[in-house]
Amino acid sequence: MTRLEYNRLIDSFSDRLFRYALKLTREHNWSQDLVQEGLAKLWIHRAKVTLDHAPAFLYKVVYNKMIDDTRKNKRTQLSGVVPEKSIQASAALEHKDILEQAFGQLDDKQKQIIMLRDWQGYSYKEIGEILDYNESLVKVHLFRARKKMRAIINQLNTIQTSYNENQ
Repeated sequence: MTRLEYNRLIDSFSDRLFRYALKLTREHNWSQDLVQEGLAKLWIHRAKVTLDHAPAFLYKVVYNKMIDDTRKNKRTQLSGVVPEKSIQASAALEHKDILEQAFGQLDDKQKQIIMLRDWQGYSYKEIGEILDYNESLVKVHLFRARKKMRAIINQLNTIQTSYNENQ
């Protein structure tokens, strides 16, 4: 990959990569760091990575770095108590909040597949390349992730309904 190709890739792809990282982390600065890490690794490995495979490479680097950072943070926080996020239903809870809560309860791979397919619009084949899965496995994981989200949303709606009835 030449410097010109690399710069064009950054111009066309960095915003999508940042949105992907932001959806994973929900922290602006951490997402920027993850994107920078991905772009730096792509530059280091530019001789090995073709232009066609660069997006998959970047997604994988960002995801793996996020996992590494999360594990590292968990190890450093073992001495203190980390409060669990609880689901609080309220009368003012909107659909977006319910979706975000449901999405937050998925595991990392499920989040990643939903983001790549439903929010970024990648094909099953492209997702398979990014995650090192075959297309069938991508479809199975996507089906299970959507099914889990539906169940969580139904549960949240039930909680909200019963809360509203008790008010």
